[in-house]
Formats: sequence, structure tokens, C-alpha cells
Amino acid sequence: MNQQQQEVQAEKPGFWQNVKKGTYLGGIVAGTGTVLTKAGLAIYGFSSIGPVAGSIAAATQASIGSVAAGSAFAIAQGVAMSGLGVIALPAVGVGAAVGGGYVAYKHLKK
Repeated sequence: MNQQQQEVQAEKPGFWQNVKKGTYLGGIVAGTGTVLTKAGLAIYGFSSIGPVAGSIAAATQASIGSVAAGSAFAIAQGVAMSGLGVIALPAVGVGAAVGGGYVAYKHLKK
């Protein structure tokens, strides 16, 4: 390999470097998704013990009356009551897809 080829090779990241970057990206997406979902539910007043008194969630529940199973309200409350595991699992899946897509894109781009 001549000098110019070595410089070009040094500039291009290898497959495992892309995997490392894709793993970081996947972790960031998963962590951010989990935190934002939990924070968003808390902002609206969904908590692990039910809607917080005086919150948007409590007002919504009062206006709905009997909450139907499977409704958006029921799903949001169920996720808030279930804890981070229910939120994190889909977020990890999305993070893995984003990270894997990044690796595939970088690998096929060569």
C-alpha cells in the first residue's frame, strides 16, 4: 500500500468502528426515548399510583367518566403505572433499529 492509500484507509472508519458508533447511537435513542416518555407522562399528570390530583390527566379522567379499556388514556396510565421497563423495552427496540440502520448505511456506502 502506498502513502496515499494508507491515508485514505486511515480516514475511513472500519466496520467495527461503525458498529461501535451505531451502538452508541442506539443507546442514546433508547435512553432519550425512555426519559422523554416518562417525563411527558409525568408532565400531564400520569403517575405510578394514578392520575395526580389537579393535573391534566385528572381533568381528562373526570371529563371522560368511565375510562374504556384500550383507550389512549388507559394506555398512557398503564404505561405510567407499569414503570420504566414497559417504556424502555420498545425504546431499546427502536434504538437497536436506528443503530443497526446506521451501521448498514455506513457499511453499504463504501
